Amino acid sequence: MINEQEWEEAKRKLPFGVRTQGSVVRHSGFGFFVQLSEFPDVTAVVDAISYLPRGQMAPRAEWPAIGETIEGTVVDHIEHNHEIKLRVEPT
Repeated sequence: MINEQEWEEAKRKLPFGVRTQGSVVRHSGFGFFVQLSEFPDVTAVVDAISYLPRGQMAPRAEWPAIGETIEGTVVDHIEHNHEIKLRVEPT
């Protein structure tokens, strides 16, 4: 689990609107989890309604595979469980 100092550093370096990348590590019923390249101890989450690689929500069958690298935009810092929420949209 990430400590408070690491969490504060991650929030400082990954403010809302910044683009970051990482590898998909797990799928869930509501989206998928990403291990961030810059902060491997911080969990990032992409929920299904935030995965918009072609400008519209993609079906689960089109989600990136485990191990695939994705790039997304930071849209939230989820304080209660120290997660970064990402949105994936066309660039």
